[in-house]
Amino acid sequence: MSCTAEEIAEKRRIAIERLNARKNKNVNQTNHNKGPTSAADRSVTGEPQPVTSNKNPLTISSFYGNNASNAGKATSSNKAFPGKIPPYARPVQKSTPAKLAPVFVRAVTCSCSLISETRFVVETDGFNEQMIEEFKKIPSKNYAPESKKWTFELKDYNLLQERILTLNPHVVLASIPVFVLREFASGPQPKPSRVCLNAIEPSLTSSLLEFQKEGVAFAIEKGGRVLIADEMGLGKTYQAIAVADFYQQDWPLLICSTASTRDVWASKMRQLLPHLPVHHIAILNSGQDFVGDCRVLISSYSQMERCAEKLTERGFGMLIFDESHTLKNFKAKCTTVALELAKRARRVVLLSGTPALSRPVELFTQLQMLDGRFCNFKEYSTRYCAGKQTNFGWNAMGQSNLAELNLLLARKFMIRRTKEDVLSELSEKNREAVVLDPSYLWTSKGLEEDMNCFANDYSQSKGKQRDEILIKFYSTTAEAKAPAVCAYLKQVLKEKKKFIVFAHHHCMLDAIGKSFSKQKVDYIRIDGTTRSDLRASLIERFQTKDSCRAAVLSLKACNAGITLTAAQLVLFAELDWNPSTLAQAESRAHRIGQMDTVTVRYLLAKKTADDIIWGMLQKKQKTLTKAGLCNEDFSDASHAQAPSDAGNIEPFLEKTIASPGGSKPGTLDSFVQRSKPSTIQQTTNVEERLIEPDGQTKESNLSGFLDHDEDDDELAGLQL
Repeated sequence: MSCTAEEIAEKRRIAIERLNARKNKNVNQTNHNKGPTSAADRSVTGEPQPVTSNKNPLTISSFYGNNASNAGKATSSNKAFPGKIPPYARPVQKSTPAKLAPVFVRAVTCSCSLISETRFVVETDGFNEQMIEEFKKIPSKNYAPESKKWTFELKDYNLLQERILTLNPHVVLASIPVFVLREFASGPQPKPSRVCLNAIEPSLTSSLLEFQKEGVAFAIEKGGRVLIADEMGLGKTYQAIAVADFYQQDWPLLICSTASTRDVWASKMRQLLPHLPVHHIAILNSGQDFVGDCRVLISSYSQMERCAEKLTERGFGMLIFDESHTLKNFKAKCTTVALELAKRARRVVLLSGTPALSRPVELFTQLQMLDGRFCNFKEYSTRYCAGKQTNFGWNAMGQSNLAELNLLLARKFMIRRTKEDVLSELSEKNREAVVLDPSYLWTSKGLEEDMNCFANDYSQSKGKQRDEILIKFYSTTAEAKAPAVCAYLKQVLKEKKKFIVFAHHHCMLDAIGKSFSKQKVDYIRIDGTTRSDLRASLIERFQTKDSCRAAVLSLKACNAGITLTAAQLVLFAELDWNPSTLAQAESRAHRIGQMDTVTVRYLLAKKTADDIIWGMLQKKQKTLTKAGLCNEDFSDASHAQAPSDAGNIEPFLEKTIASPGGSKPGTLDSFVQRSKPSTIQQTTNVEERLIEPDGQTKESNLSGFLDHDEDDDELAGLQL
């Protein structure tokens, strides 16, 4: 469409006006950036000089007016600049504080966790003045200067949430999970009533101690879904049978335990429940056994896994899982079967002196058996296992909020008593860490080189490779320690006391057995290859016959379910990864029925895997203690040097010469330091300083201070 000449002229005029307006705008911005100029500059550039009147001097207030919002508007004071705004006149805008992006805000995090049934603590990772002022306004506030932490009553938790929310994003509150608040909302709970004990077999009730009656009442108050976690040797079996007797209407009853304790459970059921017909109690030995008529079925965990379908079809209304920490791995098939059975059962009783062997995550599957709707794995691991997402998936191997976890377990699931709490008359238990004679360790140059190589590789490795090296280091340590352990046991035999020796590797067990056989020592040996029907007779022999001096036991196969109170000395030829396993093994002798003091000795060798594992044990033990799952303390072991009759003996010779009236020469008392843990300075590393002996002194005085046996040379050269 063509335009007329008039239209073209009009459009051109409009375009020129727009161009001039744009130029004027740029000029004003340039003058604005230059700022005010002096009078000399104005005269040079030809700009008009500002005209002022003496009567009305030009000031900032008269130029802008009384109101700052009038800035930029024409007033009587700027008539000297017709059509223009002075170059120094800036339009005043209403100022607003600039907001920073959240990523640039330094937020203080407040982490809340329970410290009792009625109070919670707030831990902060920084300081904020407004936050402290809000804390001071809470009625139940309490500040501890030593720990620099604030605590409040649980009833004020919602009020604290509202106050801290107003400080967001500068202060962020990490709240307590809903499932925890829901559990403690009703306040402290009274002790359970013992009226329910009247419905239990009278003979069984009369045989229970007071703390055991309390445990039974607690289990019944929780509806028969409970974790009885009393320390080893406090009679958890009696309490479980009493709870089962109360809930007979929910039978048939399934008891799952280790293979070595099935016969013990059957015997206790017949003994404590005399009204129960003997033919109603059955032991599941294979998948071909008929279980349709039995009222009480006793099975091992392996048989439960193999016969999962048959047990599910039977429909057991009550379950007892002995040593329930066996079910810690939620990926294992055995745990999957146990969880399925627990969903269908009305009553579930878990028994374990060590519910978690090393980490809080090991508790989760057991808690799911008791209440599957309590919380999911993500919630539990985030709160109590320091769970976090990594490049390799979800990591729940840590620990956090352990004090709160202990309160939660005691409130809803678990009852736990220690020997110190309930048995003040129980005998004392002393721990000693004995460093073995190094002259027996390095029987070959190649073995010493291997040990040094493993130690170097371990210190330089990480992750899975580090674990694999430690396992090999652990195995090689058993071979290196065996001659030194056998030499030490020779000295122990001179004390004429019954004792227990725990070991893990077959090479160590075989070496100890071979040494005892050469010395014609009457002993028993129980390991994973021992038939279950022979275990009871072997234990009875050790308990009743004075001639049976020693029990050589596998650390894994015999750390639970047996009683060996005839021994007052427990020796560990090897260590284990888990402190709970060692505590379980110690309790084979230190339990109800033990009348004498029990001495526990850990035989350690420096420059071996013991240096690493001993430190690991103490770290794991501290974690479990915070969660209330372990009451042992391996750091309280007094350190002593093993007697040396083949190498470094000068320190002991000097001690004997200095005190001729002391211990009898040639006995273990001459060499091992015995003292209460509280008077010994503890160490976490197995290292003792040895003085190199003077060969002439050793040769001239050895026969006078040591009883040298003929087979010492054989022990020194023992090869595995």
